[in-house]
Amino acid sequence: MESLKLILKLILTPFLSVSILFLTESSLFLYPLVFSIVLSLSNYDLFRFDLPFGIILGIVYSYIAFFVGYFGYGVFYKIIELIGISNDITIGEWFYTDLAFCIAVFIIAPYLTMYLQKLLFKNTKTKLTYWIISITTLAFVMISFIHSEQHVKNFFNIINFWQLIIMFGLQLVINQKVISKKIKSENKKPTHNNI
Repeated sequence: MESLKLILKLILTPFLSVSILFLTESSLFLYPLVFSIVLSLSNYDLFRFDLPFGIILGIVYSYIAFFVGYFGYGVFYKIIELIGISNDITIGEWFYTDLAFCIAVFIIAPYLTMYLQKLLFKNTKTKLTYWIISITTLAFVMISFIHSEQHVKNFFNIINFWQLIIMFGLQLVINQKVISKKIKSENKKPTHNNI
């Protein structure tokens, strides 16, 4: 029963966050708020702090990462423009606007979100944490190569996908101790040999 509860927590929490945003047709600026509240409430027992302070700090961290990504896009856009990559030059099918978007939204924002949010929870300073963060960020870079706005439906845009993947990665980071205990206890169960 406990294993099922953990699996549901890991999988359903990301979908709950995205569903709230989809059903309410929320503004882009409400995404960090919904993200941090759902993450905090689903892992309230693992906070390093009291629940109200942890939630407030989670919201602040979420908005910091959001605005770094949001304004970082403009900054990287200007930097790439200054380097001399112009609109008619592409990297594969990418224009320099796509490159700026990839750096700000698919590399810096996910990494910063996961790094800051993990600070709120117990038992997240492990090598596994950094592997999960690195793999999640790499997944976003790979997604950015295949992402095309023409193929993304309104009901599930790239920002919802972003939130889904980050939330799942953070659930793995935050619950890694519980997951490893479950795996160890399953491995220690004696096997019965029927002859």
